Amino acid sequence: MSPYVLVLPIGLLVAVLRIVRPSPRRDPGQTVLTFPLPLLARARLHAVPAALLLAYALTLFARGLVPLWVVLATIVVLVGLVLWRVSYTLTTTGISLGRTGVRRWTEFAGVVRAPGGVRLQGGAGGRGFRVWLSGSRGDDEFVLLLRQMIKGAYQGRGARVPPDGSLNPDQQGDRHSMAAAVDTR
Repeated sequence: MSPYVLVLPIGLLVAVLRIVRPSPRRDPGQTVLTFPLPLLARARLHAVPAALLLAYALTLFARGLVPLWVVLATIVVLVGLVLWRVSYTLTTTGISLGRTGVRRWTEFAGVVRAPGGVRLQGGAGGRGFRVWLSGSRGDDEFVLLLRQMIKGAYQGRGARVPPDGSLNPDQQGDRHSMAAAVDTR
């Protein structure tokens, strides 16, 4: 077996590790909002890695290094990855995607619109964080909430969640007024 073939399962593993990382610690802080990614946002999240892995698998097949079932298995894994339900979790201390580690609000300097969503700009030379959105009506309120969370973290204030948990769209089904409901005093 060629060492080039090993790149394919490693690439698939890296694609999965973008949304799931084994981590023993829980999210710090109180959960403010769980924002599920719609199918279009998940497709945008995985578009580039999926296209590269599929092109690589097809190249390996064209050169005769792998059988057809490997290409079909790659397609099935990539489709499963896009269909895998994932959400952003906003807590009083930070944000996380799926089951990855929490990035603290103080790591970010601001929020700017980007193609396919928004980008949380890294502060003081730090890494940024891409937030994929679907382009629906509730996205503007979600972006406003992100701005409020970052601003509140720099001012030494965390968001306070109402005791009934009314910000969680999974419980209430309405996220259009979520930004107005967060108290950052």
